Amino acid sequence: MLFKFPRSMAMLVLLAMWSMILLIHTGCAPTLPPEPQWEYDARSLLDQANAAFTQKQYDQAVKIVNSFLYKYPQSKHRDRAFYLMGEIRLAQRDYRQALNNYKQIIQEFPTSSFIFDAKYKLGLCYFELNEYDSAIANLEDKSKLTDPARRKRAAEILSSAYMAQKKYPSAVKEYAYLAETAQTEQRAGYRDRVREIIDKNLTEGELKAFAAGTTYPADAAQMRLAGLLIEQRRYRESVAASKDFLYKFPAHPEKTRVEMLLNEASSALARPRYAVGVLVPQTGPLAFFGERVLKGVQLAAYTYNLQNQDNRLELMVKDTEGSPEKSVADFDALVSKGVVAVIGPLLTKEVEAIVPSLDKRKVPVITPAASGENIGRLSPWLFRNAITNTSQATAAAQYVIDKRFRRIVIFYPDDAYGKDLARLFTKDLERKADVLASIPYPSELKDFGPYIRKVIEIDLRSRRIPIPEDEAERKKLFLDYVPSFNALYLPGHADKVGLLIPQLAYYNIKDRAIIGSNDWHSADLIERADRYAEGSVFTDGFFPESTDPSTQNVINAYRSAYQEDPDILSAQAYDAAMMVFSLIKEQKDTPQSIRDGLLSLKDYPGISGTTSFPGNGEAQKRLFLIRVQDGKFMLSNDDR
Repeated sequence: MLFKFPRSMAMLVLLAMWSMILLIHTGCAPTLPPEPQWEYDARSLLDQANAAFTQKQYDQAVKIVNSFLYKYPQSKHRDRAFYLMGEIRLAQRDYRQALNNYKQIIQEFPTSSFIFDAKYKLGLCYFELNEYDSAIANLEDKSKLTDPARRKRAAEILSSAYMAQKKYPSAVKEYAYLAETAQTEQRAGYRDRVREIIDKNLTEGELKAFAAGTTYPADAAQMRLAGLLIEQRRYRESVAASKDFLYKFPAHPEKTRVEMLLNEASSALARPRYAVGVLVPQTGPLAFFGERVLKGVQLAAYTYNLQNQDNRLELMVKDTEGSPEKSVADFDALVSKGVVAVIGPLLTKEVEAIVPSLDKRKVPVITPAASGENIGRLSPWLFRNAITNTSQATAAAQYVIDKRFRRIVIFYPDDAYGKDLARLFTKDLERKADVLASIPYPSELKDFGPYIRKVIEIDLRSRRIPIPEDEAERKKLFLDYVPSFNALYLPGHADKVGLLIPQLAYYNIKDRAIIGSNDWHSADLIERADRYAEGSVFTDGFFPESTDPSTQNVINAYRSAYQEDPDILSAQAYDAAMMVFSLIKEQKDTPQSIRDGLLSLKDYPGISGTTSFPGNGEAQKRLFLIRVQDGKFMLSNDDR
């Protein structure tokens, strides 16, 4: 039996259906009830709290939020109140209380729009409290962070948290993310951090996991893996790792470095025929200088082995720590292992200490750095390939003589470097030019005015020109002053000479020849002296700006291998090693024949200038005469 609606009821249902259809078609919807006044008041109160927080009135902001929570326990804005309280506590570094506020949002308001922000802030608080597991749990999914700045901050925190927990692979991934996404000027720092962790902290298995990829930081991991395998004497595996790197990254900027690792591993497999010792400080305060020397020697060994596959050599490196006693012990240890020659040590006191052993062991030693006077004459087995104060003072004096300058003024810093150069320069000029004045100045000096005025007075008195007592007349005399001397010798350091030269011009000491020393060779000189340095000349033992193809080939190889420019130490070390290696190539491959070969070298064309050893171990080097021209360092026409 079917149930039948009364006619009146059917009409009502029909009318309701038509009303609903009409509402849908006309776009009309039921009007939401207006927000009650108390909710409006609650929201206004939170706005006041936020304003106080923005103005860093934290205590006032806390009071207002607490007032809100007390007055409006049913407000739909309570999640905002807890989030604002968390922000205040976070700003006050009350991380534990901030945690409670953020947790309250997550626990009580699972659909709140503040959920993701609260989780991010939870991660920050946990990190500050050194609760790294919880920090990582809240921050590791960066995909939910839409703000790039927050993603970056999360990656920074994650990388630090992983480092604190010694989870190095995860730290590498976060730093690599930062290196790829950070602003250009920040990327190098993050890449350095990635390289440091890879080089010092990753295990072989972790290195292999990263090296399996084809994008950064797979390259850094594979390079370190190749080096680690060499350290473990697993040369064949190192060869495979190096070749795989070169296959995957054929245009890599550190290609030469990996080729050197490949060469090193291949050399070990081929049982090098010769051994050459290296004595440098690798630890302690002089380690930086030892590293520069070692890099030059290693590049020379790579270059030699590349061209002499059947007569390879290996380097045996000893860390002298800059100690004379350890240098002696290390030298004896190298000789006992059969080295045919030794490069180093660096310090004069180290070299002097090994002299007795030299005469007994009869193995040639060539130092690329020791600066003591007449070092190369201490033993028939000792050689020096380095610029000295004597050589550059002599070169500067010869320039003065060749130019026929008759009256000279010397300004020099009152330190060992400046005093020695001034003394040697004056000695070389004896009876060939007149030194009108030799003026020392404090190394920290910035205002050279009093010292310059002293030179002016000396010059005026030498010409019997009276110097007025009256200050105005004296000032006028100084303004009209024209120097009687032809040239100035300014041995010193680039930063100070760069200040001195413009001040000389201020006192009308200009249009005179200015000659300097090798410590001028820095951008500081040109930046500080600007146009006043134009035409000045100085001597140095290395000219990296050279356009000579053979020099540039070495410099470019060095840059590729080490991602930095060579300096005079690495250049002198490279040349010292290549002199020895060139003799080995000529089959002068015993200690005696290498010693005799060095003594017969004449005008050896190195990147640190031409070198000869005329009868003793003190190198005669033709230094570079460098001129400041158009704001650049150029080889002087007098030296071409």
